[in-house]
Amino acid sequence: MKTTIYQTLLATAVGDAYGLPYENLSPRRAKKWLRPRRYALLPFIHGGMVSDDTEHAVLTVQAYIASAGEPNAFRRKLRGQLRGWLLALPVNCGMATLKGCLKICLGLQNTGTWSAGNGAAMRAPVLGILCNDVNQLAELVHISTATTHRDPQAEHAAYALALLAHAEYYLSNQSVEQKSAWLGERVHADLWAHIHAYQPDPKHGITGYAYHTVAAVFQAWQQFRDNPLAGLDFLCECGGDTDTTCALFAGVVGGKHGATLFDEMAGAWCEPVLRPDFFEQLATQAARVAQTRQPEKPVRWGGVRTILRNAVFVVIVLAHCLRRLLPPY
Repeated sequence: MKTTIYQTLLATAVGDAYGLPYENLSPRRAKKWLRPRRYALLPFIHGGMVSDDTEHAVLTVQAYIASAGEPNAFRRKLRGQLRGWLLALPVNCGMATLKGCLKICLGLQNTGTWSAGNGAAMRAPVLGILCNDVNQLAELVHISTATTHRDPQAEHAAYALALLAHAEYYLSNQSVEQKSAWLGERVHADLWAHIHAYQPDPKHGITGYAYHTVAAVFQAWQQFRDNPLAGLDFLCECGGDTDTTCALFAGVVGGKHGATLFDEMAGAWCEPVLRPDFFEQLATQAARVAQTRQPEKPVRWGGVRTILRNAVFVVIVLAHCLRRLLPPY
């Protein structure tokens, strides 16, 4: 399990960093801007940095380590992790997630907002690996979702992604058809129908609506589960919320391909804290806790270094916004 968790976190980060420069571009512009097989956030050095998609995956693993998966403890620890994350002044944050974290800081108990955004989905794939029992998985996904999102569709979407990652790891010897049949029995019926009918908006791309995101990730998985680099290119060319779709797709297939994705992506990894050695430490702890069922204090992430990193990240994001005023259109 240690290797799978490590590769899942690493792949999530790679997908996030790869898709981030193309976020909110139309499909037409995304195809023109795409620089295949290399990071594009920082020019010249092909530097890669991550957004909230990777950070929320890390927060979820930390909450699991600190709670050993016990539901009430997991709720408390996840709330604490989200509070600390918000106090580090993150640059990327969905509105529902922001409202939920602010309510946590105020000490409120019911913190979810009526929204079907992607916040809960970002925390789902790692839970699919950590929970070997689907009943426990459903409970932890419910807790994770309700912390920031109250719309049932947000939970349906998050649970579908968690099940997909779960199937990739625990049903690894089964074919795509067998896994799809297993998933079809467990994914909410309306979402399952939507997954098969969904087509990205040709003008705006994949939106931040969780049903759209999950459908795109499922379709990428069906076509590119054994060729994740091609899957990342496919999702980038779809446009829209590319950092999230790429991070989630990579997280789902990353248990097997994470190290390959990291090694084959050209450029420099520019994150000061969320680096492969950090992911390895976190994965070691998570695997040990999953085996012993004894909580531990997770390796620390955040603090002054993260606040400074976020300040630099603001400048980089603003520079990208200005760059988009120029061709190619």
